[in-house]
Amino acid sequence: MRKLLRKAGNIFDRLLDLLVILAGIIISFITISVCTGILSRYLLNRPIAWVVEISEYSLLYITFLVAAWVLKKEGHVSVDLVYSRLSPRNRSIVSIVTSILAGIFFLIITIYGVKVTKHQFDTKYFTPTILEAPKFVITLIIPVGTFLLLIQIIRKIYRHLNNLMKADTSQFKEGEAKGSLKIEP
Repeated sequence: MRKLLRKAGNIFDRLLDLLVILAGIIISFITISVCTGILSRYLLNRPIAWVVEISEYSLLYITFLVAAWVLKKEGHVSVDLVYSRLSPRNRSIVSIVTSILAGIFFLIITIYGVKVTKHQFDTKYFTPTILEAPKFVITLIIPVGTFLLLIQIIRKIYRHLNNLMKADTSQFKEGEAKGSLKIEP
């Protein structure tokens, strides 16, 4: 079972890495598009109408494509004023609790995002903008991205639970070897 989980984790990590590369490509495309739009507007007096709209949609996609990868790298903003003063065991407990709360939040967003995206697909809703893009194509990234975040949160909880169990087991063995069991609060 552990081997299967490790293999699934490696596949998931590769997927996150690919999504980060895709986000980098999108950023490059936005940069080129905006520069081309500026040059076209001021040198040729012909603005490119779709540049702003595509840039807006791209920023949404970039955010949700990389969020799970950032969580994997522990790169999200955190307030560690109190957290850094906790023992490793208590840090794991706090991480588990906050991750469970975040997981519930992202599960709700994923479920609601799927419902909204499906509704937009079923009603064939298009954006009332220059591109008149199908709205579900734009919002689809929200449930996808939050689902990836949810998976990464579950992995984080699993990792912290393993750390707690290993710490408790090693503490038990140390106490057994010394003739007493040391219990920390």
